[in-house]
Amino acid sequence: MRAIWSIAATTFRESIRNRTLLGIVLLAVAFLGSALLLAALSLDQRIRVITDWGLFCVSAFGVLLAILMGVSQIHQEIKRKSIYVVLTRPNPRWKYVLGRQLGLSITLLTGVTCIAGALILLLLSEGVPPSALLFKALWLALVEVLVVAGLALFFASFSSPVLSGMFTFGIFVVGRSMPWLETLSGKNEALLPKGLLVALTYGLPDLASLNVGARVVHGIELPWEQVATFTLYGFSYLGALIFFSAWIFSRRDLT
Repeated sequence: MRAIWSIAATTFRESIRNRTLLGIVLLAVAFLGSALLLAALSLDQRIRVITDWGLFCVSAFGVLLAILMGVSQIHQEIKRKSIYVVLTRPNPRWKYVLGRQLGLSITLLTGVTCIAGALILLLLSEGVPPSALLFKALWLALVEVLVVAGLALFFASFSSPVLSGMFTFGIFVVGRSMPWLETLSGKNEALLPKGLLVALTYGLPDLASLNVGARVVHGIELPWEQVATFTLYGFSYLGALIFFSAWIFSRRDLT
């Protein structure tokens, strides 16, 4: 366990020093600030616009961070050849993958918290205290970001950064479109396409269930039991991604 935490701490320190993290967080905060301009044009929907735009920024920039940092984790170690120092120690490769995922998750938690904190401060400046529903949406947005990071690290365990980024972003788009896919699979009568659509709906992550921004904007309550169900689903999928990432990486030839 000490080896896992050591790798996670190293990953976190490297990520924090990375200018990409700071740049994206600052860009996200700047985009959040633009919500005031949009709100000024929305007449009596000012708070709804700020909330909707703010949740979009938390999710979009969190996912962007997860992809950019996730796909480069293993590649940078191999490029610098520092990975050979870690793997020559008497530690199995799965500990390295788990440590990397844990460190990346802590980094993303830090980044998303900064962006979400900016949103909360913006709402407080408008005289609106954050609701429990908003915190539920922010938590599920974080779970979605962690799942995307797991996807990025999974592809990075056997592919190049460019391909890993493309695969991860593609699955993210499909995962956000899961309700549409389910509807399409129910209406499609062709055997092969329908089977493919059903396989996609069961095999790919249902990220649409973690995107509850519309509920917050329209004030539709989200029970804690449903939040717990979505959270369990997200972390279960993330656990499966870590397992397969470790399994593939343990069989990868690094020479």
